[in-house]
Amino acid sequence: MFPYFLVFALTSFPIIIEVPQWYKVFLFCVYVLFIGLRFEVGGDWTGYLYIFESVKFTPWFGYETTSYDLGYYWINKIAIALNQDIYFVNFCVAIIFVSCLFNFCNKLKNPYLGLSVAFPYLTTVVAMGYTRQAAAIGFELLAILALTQNKRLRFFVYFFLALLFHKTVIFLLLVPLLITMIKSIKEKKVINITYLVILTFVLLVGTTIIIESTPRFASSYIEGQMSSSGALIRLTMNLLPAIIFLLEYYRGKNFFKHSPKVYLALSWLVIFSFLLLLTGSTTTADRLALYLIPIQLYVFGNLPYLFFPKQRQLFFRWLFLVIGYSFVVLWVWLQFADHAFAWLPYRMYPFI
Repeated sequence: MFPYFLVFALTSFPIIIEVPQWYKVFLFCVYVLFIGLRFEVGGDWTGYLYIFESVKFTPWFGYETTSYDLGYYWINKIAIALNQDIYFVNFCVAIIFVSCLFNFCNKLKNPYLGLSVAFPYLTTVVAMGYTRQAAAIGFELLAILALTQNKRLRFFVYFFLALLFHKTVIFLLLVPLLITMIKSIKEKKVINITYLVILTFVLLVGTTIIIESTPRFASSYIEGQMSSSGALIRLTMNLLPAIIFLLEYYRGKNFFKHSPKVYLALSWLVIFSFLLLLTGSTTTADRLALYLIPIQLYVFGNLPYLFFPKQRQLFFRWLFLVIGYSFVVLWVWLQFADHAFAWLPYRMYPFI
């Protein structure tokens, strides 16, 4: 477990201790190496080795490629063409994910606090376990930033790139839909609201059918010994920041009150995701929970700064509370998660 705690420490101590500019570049390199050069770490390691071997005998384009996520597929093909192995693939995806994550966290009050919040689950579990989804979530973070700047075209470019790595990112289309719906409700445009509700329902049902009925999707997680047994826990991790945001947005007069509507939409999606559990769509709810993780980064990454600089004592209490919470999440997952054995011990190429 020590390597995980070491990287977490390298991420969190700059929150309270001023570091030089080059430190962020150093930490970026640590993340890329830590994620990209891992050896037999992650629940889907065997599944991704199978994909790597299978694409050796398929063309770059054609009908055979339709069963794969093309972005990840082409990275594998490039690796094979260059006579490389799975480490090249993981390294490329790590660069994509870490670049997007750092870009997103740079927009927070304290980038290192956002990175610390992301490390226990998004970085450790997702980026080192669900390789394709890690790339998709990376581009999702950029798409969210595009929406905060009201740049819809850029949003759809990043959405398309995310879609190349994992089809379940179709969930992301719910965000601009909800933003438009929220504006229509505020302006009392009944026709728009009705249309958007129907469109949202169709999108949710269609995505649920895709996830529940796609054999390749199901087999990938079976091969990797991953399941949705912890779906409720993962949904709850999103619920706390979502509730904090909604309470502060509707009742407070602080930073969250003036936050971009994209985070309001994400918060309501978190609330809605629990309804999917009632329908028995545990897997769908669990996959949706992954794409809602950015609300954790945004809320917890900014929360202590609601009290800065007027209430410094309260600011430091919340700051250490967020850091402590992140550490506890990391420790509990490594100690008690059903599939933590797939992450332990941590090993890195070429030290194997």
